[in-house]
Formats: sequence, C-alpha cells, structure tokens
Amino acid sequence: MVIGLLLPGPLVAGPASFLVVGAGPAVSTVLPAISLQAVVHPLGESCSATALCPSTIRTAYNVTPLLSNASSNGTGQAVVVVDACGDPRMASDLATFDRTNSLPKANLTIYYPQGTPCRDSGWSLETALDVEWAHVMAPGAALRLVVSARPSNADLFAAWNYSLSHHLGSVFSDSWAGNGACPGVALKIIQAAASQHVTILASSGDGGDWGVTTGLVGLYPADCAPTLAVGGTTLTVNSTTGVYVSESAWSGSGGGYVPKTTEKSYQTKVKILDSYGYVAKPDVAAIADPASAVWVFDQKEGGWFTVGGTSVACPIWAGFLADANAWRASNGFGSAGALQKFFYDTVYGVNGTRASYAHDFHDVTSGSNGWAAGAGWDAATGLGSFDAYNLARTIGTSPGA
Repeated sequence: MVIGLLLPGPLVAGPASFLVVGAGPAVSTVLPAISLQAVVHPLGESCSATALCPSTIRTAYNVTPLLSNASSNGTGQAVVVVDACGDPRMASDLATFDRTNSLPKANLTIYYPQGTPCRDSGWSLETALDVEWAHVMAPGAALRLVVSARPSNADLFAAWNYSLSHHLGSVFSDSWAGNGACPGVALKIIQAAASQHVTILASSGDGGDWGVTTGLVGLYPADCAPTLAVGGTTLTVNSTTGVYVSESAWSGSGGGYVPKTTEKSYQTKVKILDSYGYVAKPDVAAIADPASAVWVFDQKEGGWFTVGGTSVACPIWAGFLADANAWRASNGFGSAGALQKFFYDTVYGVNGTRASYAHDFHDVTSGSNGWAAGAGWDAATGLGSFDAYNLARTIGTSPGA
C-alpha cells in the first residue's frame, strides 16, 4: 500500500506502507490517502504487468518447487502476523482470496489479546495483505493473526509478548513502523525472540532513505539491529511466463545507517558499504513498487485491490522463512531464529564473494532510495531478494542457521 500518514510522535506506530514524513511536536495526522493501482475488480484477481498474482510471484522467486512437498511448504510451522485494529472480515477475505487463486484452505486463528480493537480502513487493508501473502508463500503453514487494540507501542509490543509467551509461531511478520530509534522495550523483546529461535521481520518503510544524512533517525522495529529488516524492489518478470527478469531498488524503499549505534560484527566482517560504523539496514528485500503491485482482497474496503509497498515484501519473506523452517524440521533441526549472522557470514561473505550468495540471492544493483543500489549489500535493498528454493535449501540443510 502507498498511503500517506504523518506519525504524531514516537509513541504511535502505523503500517509500514504509511509514508513517514516527519515527527515531533504539533505534527498532525493526515487521513490515509490510499493510492492504489486498481480498485474493485468485478471478475476477481487476474495477472498483468501492473497487477501481479500469486502464481507470478511464486514463479519469479522460484517458490513453486518448494510447495509440492510438505517438508518445504510450511507444513508444521506457523507465521504470526501482528497488526493493529485488524480486518473484521479476515477469515472470509482470506477464503475468497484462496478460492480465486486456487490456494488450499488456510488454517487461520485470530487473537485479540487486548479485547475489542479499533476499526481503521488502512489497517484493514494492511491486515488482509499481510495474511493473504504469507499464505501465498507458505500454504502449509498455520496463520496466527494477533490484533492489537490500538496502533500504539504499548499494544503492539504487548502483542509480541503475547505471541512469544503463547509460542504461537517461529516467524513474526510486522508491516508497521514508528518514527525514531529502536525503543529499548522492542530490543529486549526481539532478543528474547531470538533466544526462542523466533525470527522477527519488519518492513523498512516506504519513504526512502533514513538514518545518517536524513532528518529521520530511523523507523522501528526495522532499525533494531536484531530485526530482519525487509526493503523494497521493482520487480520485472517475463510477461508470458512470469519468470524472473530483473530487479532494481524501489525509490520508496526504507533504509540507511542508524545513528548512534554500533555496527554488528557480522556486517563489519564482510565489509558492507558502510563508512559510518553504524547498524545498516535493510537486510533483505522483495517486490514493493506499486507500479508492479500485488492483488489483495478486502471486502470491507470494496473488494479487490492491487497494493505496493514494503508491506508486501515483509509477509512474502515471512512466509518463505516458514518454508525454510519446515525444511529444517524435516532434517531434525530447530527453527532458524535470528538469521542475520548466517546470511552475512555464511551466505554472503566478504564483499559478497561466496558462491552461495550468487546462488541464493538476487543481488539488486540498480536504482536508488536516496542511497544507490550496487554490487553486494546496499542501503536500498540490503543483500537483495531470494531465489526461494535455493535459499530455503541452504537454510534447511545448515544446522547452524
């Protein structure tokens, strides 16, 4: 989604599809101005260059070979989607989305740990996007939607704690962002998640570069070092076959260098493009450009929409990691948990020279979010997007991942 919203300070969070323009006292909130590439589609979902359907994304990212086998399609795993306010028709929306796209019936459970939530149209569409596209990527995985009552730090982080204490799943998808540096409470929860072998993913936002050289310190939880931060790309596919052609950095992809932090050793060791010595984000990326958006069904808002933003990239990566964790389980390994050290040290290597990097990732070398994309890691797209089958096999067969 490409929605405009001014966040009114560090205590409020919004969907990462909300464009964070600034923060501080006396900042007003603008009602979401949804700028979608399509509105209600009378015949349901269909594929085109600007309206990509599940089969196209699966083909482009080489997901399809994972899905015919229970040991690699997410079976036995659960993706936890944390959103505020929720989608009041989520179960029926997901059923419609699945029927239209010939997807198996989903195992969806919805939790309201703080009672009756707010009702907000932007969050409704965000929730539908997150749940539906996690299911696209991991059709065998259970879906656990945890809805916070309000879009506030207190409620969203409490939803994390609820999910961890109830052991709801090993992958958390968070397509929301707050304006500012990583709060201490968030960092503690993410570290606790890592100790339980839970991966917390977060969208890097849709406002372009943040951190050093900008007036925006960062967007949490994406700027928290232990978070697997997901940036955005412009994806080009073969118009006939859906096969991957290329990717470039999407101009709205959030990312940069987080001031007053210390770069993690796994980034220092591989000599990423960082002369600042600060934590560098995002870590990875996937499709986000609204010019090549994906289909989402939300009856509350009117039916079928095409949606862009890093809110797309995050659940795509979360679903993929459920597939990889299923592969790990088939080999008797536990869930991967925090993957950054493995990605940088083992897959990427110094300046991206390991053979596994070229095999498992699409290195995005063109485009800009304010920081230019280039060979290897960059502050627009991180390490790049995945070749799903190859990277899942690497994660699934590596005990130390």
